[in-house]
Amino acid sequence: MEKIDRFIDFIHKKTDEKYSFLRLKDISFSRVNNTLHISFIYPTKNDITEQDKGEIISSIRDYIGLELNFDITFTRSYLDSDLIIKKIKEFLDKNHHMFYMQLDKSYVDIAIDDDKVQVNFPLEEPLVDYFTKNKIATALRDYLSRNYTATFEIVSTPLSSQPVKEEMLQERFESARKKSELDVILSASRDKYIVEDKKVIIGGEISFSPRYIKSISKIYNDCVVAGTITSISEKSFTKKMKNRKTGEMEDVVKPFFRFQIKDDTGSINAVIFPSKANYHKMNLLSAGNTVVVEGEIAKYRDAYEMKVKNISLCSIPSKTLYDVFVENGDVSGYRYVSPQPFTASRQAGLFDERHISKEVERGSFVVYDFETTGLDTQNDEIIEIGALKVTGGRFVEVFTTLVKPRRPIPKEATDKNRITNEMVAHSYSIEQVLRDFYLFCQGCTLVGYNSIAFDRLFLNRDARKIGINFDNSELDVYLLAKQKLSGLKNYRLATVCEHLGVSLVGAHRALNDVIGTAEVFLKLY
Repeated sequence: MEKIDRFIDFIHKKTDEKYSFLRLKDISFSRVNNTLHISFIYPTKNDITEQDKGEIISSIRDYIGLELNFDITFTRSYLDSDLIIKKIKEFLDKNHHMFYMQLDKSYVDIAIDDDKVQVNFPLEEPLVDYFTKNKIATALRDYLSRNYTATFEIVSTPLSSQPVKEEMLQERFESARKKSELDVILSASRDKYIVEDKKVIIGGEISFSPRYIKSISKIYNDCVVAGTITSISEKSFTKKMKNRKTGEMEDVVKPFFRFQIKDDTGSINAVIFPSKANYHKMNLLSAGNTVVVEGEIAKYRDAYEMKVKNISLCSIPSKTLYDVFVENGDVSGYRYVSPQPFTASRQAGLFDERHISKEVERGSFVVYDFETTGLDTQNDEIIEIGALKVTGGRFVEVFTTLVKPRRPIPKEATDKNRITNEMVAHSYSIEQVLRDFYLFCQGCTLVGYNSIAFDRLFLNRDARKIGINFDNSELDVYLLAKQKLSGLKNYRLATVCEHLGVSLVGAHRALNDVIGTAEVFLKLY
């Protein structure tokens, strides 16, 4: 690090501090071709001419004093909130994957003031603890500082102290749900379907549902398609334009991007000519992204091609959802899974000597737990639901079912929860099951263990796909235990159960964990 600092100081002195705004992003040496690779970044308010580059390279040669090949690049550092969030995701996914998977990305707030950037993570309490103990703020600040010419402040704020933010998120959710319902209406045509979680990259919001690529058989002035980007490349062309200062015509190089979009029915080539202001936003797109695009369909070399004007990232839910889509939360009766009365030999005397709170006595609660294929709340799937309804302090009904996932259950998940692919082979899908679970939970407060940071994220994600909003309030017994029980070695469910004298049998199966959670809940609430 000291050698790098001396290197930078030499350049500044050699050039009379003319380029003090330059920041070294990366430096490496390739023995194969005897080349020193150096990458600089600089703020958008500054400029680097070809003459400037020559002066800087000359000072570097003087400092090195060796016969080397030089590969030196200069890149503007755009302080764009979307680009910064993309870098944050890359850092967290690589260095703190489990934290990243439980983090709701929409909670990351970016505030840019000139060359100062504040990144705020409103987090649930368990995530705040992890954020602090693992010193994420310091490491993330250093990482971002190597990629941008700005001063970064990284902070985290407990969600409990941000009621306004919660209200904003609820409004955002309701807005997204209405748009989802509108999409269903618009997609009545057989060649159209739903997309979700749209995030504008270039242009405006795309209001209409995409059509299958295979159905495109003529020229359209306006068309919407969606799918996965299979390839993307930057190209350029030269255009004659009038120089505003001289009034003379001159050649101007304009960039454009060609990419291919593929859905379940086919693929189509697309081209976009971004404006100067939007050019850097193309960095947000890469092969593998799922996008929805709107533009003009034309014929090019005997094939249809799209000239794109609007493009958004999105997700495409399974097409098997339509038969269980719920309009306006209207669920008239159980269709796939029905609750059963709770029966247990210990039920009769379970509460004989227990003083339950008035809140429990007067309320109705559904204690629930999910078993999943993994811990990734964005991509893993629910494979078992266990739920117990508690009314007046008594266990009255259970809702339990295995769920068939779209992909095979990984071995490590089976090792933990003992649920095999054979066990779920003839089970209902999550879309079918959640419709009935929604009915089971109506009018009840949801109760889980570490559910706010895990189970609820799965629940909201999958429910949204079929038009259901679980607007039930939620109590997290994990947070309750941390508040009421001090000095425990950890706050795993098994540890808390042991401390309170609660029997936990068959942990890591949904209903077993639910009964243990319910008894802890009644002791603490």
